Amino acid sequence: MEKRPYSKSLRGKITNRTLIIGILPVLLVGVFSWFSLNQLTSEANTQLDKSRAELLDSVVGRNLSTTSAHIVEQLDIFMMERISDVVVWATSPIILQAARLAATSHQRAGLVDLSIEEIESRFKTKKSLDLVPAADHYLSQQIRRSNHFGEVFFTDKYGFNAAFTNPTSDFVQRDENWWKTAWENGISVGEVEYDDSASIWSVDISVRIDDPTSGRSLGVMKAVLGVSLIQEVADNGALDIPGGMVTVISSGGQLLAETGSGHDKKRIMVESVNLRKNPDPAMREVFSAQSRGYVLGSGQVLGYARSAGPERYRSIVSRFPGFNWTVLVQQPTSIALAPIEGLSLVQAGLQNSRQQMLILLGIVIFLVFALAIVTAGMLSDAITRPLLNLRELADAVSKGDVSRSISVKSNDEFEDVAQAFERMRTSVSILMKRLTDMKGKIRAA
Repeated sequence: MEKRPYSKSLRGKITNRTLIIGILPVLLVGVFSWFSLNQLTSEANTQLDKSRAELLDSVVGRNLSTTSAHIVEQLDIFMMERISDVVVWATSPIILQAARLAATSHQRAGLVDLSIEEIESRFKTKKSLDLVPAADHYLSQQIRRSNHFGEVFFTDKYGFNAAFTNPTSDFVQRDENWWKTAWENGISVGEVEYDDSASIWSVDISVRIDDPTSGRSLGVMKAVLGVSLIQEVADNGALDIPGGMVTVISSGGQLLAETGSGHDKKRIMVESVNLRKNPDPAMREVFSAQSRGYVLGSGQVLGYARSAGPERYRSIVSRFPGFNWTVLVQQPTSIALAPIEGLSLVQAGLQNSRQQMLILLGIVIFLVFALAIVTAGMLSDAITRPLLNLRELADAVSKGDVSRSISVKSNDEFEDVAQAFERMRTSVSILMKRLTDMKGKIRAA
């Protein structure tokens, strides 16, 4: 008899069906569970990303922007008050009288007709004529009361020193840009720089001295304002933001304050440290965006605000554009998103569960496959072995061999069939013996 291929044999069919019956339900349940967990993970990721965006926009970004605006407001108020101080000083009767007297005295002394070099050579040591000591005393009093100014002095209409709190390096000031600007526009406010005579980082505030009666210009007053308060305000602002840093940037892009470096003197007002030239896209967005807002940087949330423009200072002085300073408040994203850190752990847990589900599904399928193979082998062996014995017996009987007997002890239908085959073999054996006896009698007769 031709041997069948394994796939078409009873053993192969039993094995295949056992594998299908065993693995298919596990596979379906596993795939369904994996897709359900995957969908849950995707929804969790979407909700977490949405929560992050809402937290950054509704809470963190607005908080940093509000903090930067609050710092800017403090700086604007401080600078407005200091400019107002200088404007008030410049209208004092003592200052007006001293400016008039200085102009008259300097003209009588023939200084108006001399060159600046000739005048400076005459006043190498002494930087004024000490015409009105009361004016010097008045300025010294104002500095002591303010506690923010390093020095104050003023000139007459010719640009010659009239009175001061500290001797200046020059006697003639009319060739200085600040004097020319203040004389023409009424005010001049310089950039933050180091003042050698006052030995402080400062801003020069220069105001024209005008006669309130005649409206004539009598001179220019210059006050050297220390900017240490800018750094103090920045330090206090940084305390309100966990892990926050506050940076105050001049109109030119240099640092006025930087809490992150402790206001390192090697970085403050250094041309090489220019944030307007920073290639960081977030910083470019800060300087190109509106006056207040926030942006997302690399691992940072940046809130920003800019100082007031000319409309804010118009009540004090005209034709002053404002300082155009930028206050930047930064906070690491990891700290800003700390309130939803627990959700991030849940997200990571779901990701791990999905991976573990895949691994577990693979292990279960492998075990079910192996168990199905073993079970199918045992089952097919229990079924096919008696059938093979019956087939061999049937083949033997068909060839006339009735000497072999079969015995199956399975206590099932196979045992019944085996017993039937055995009865058939016995019957055939008896019939064959009778035929043989009859043939013998026939031959003997």
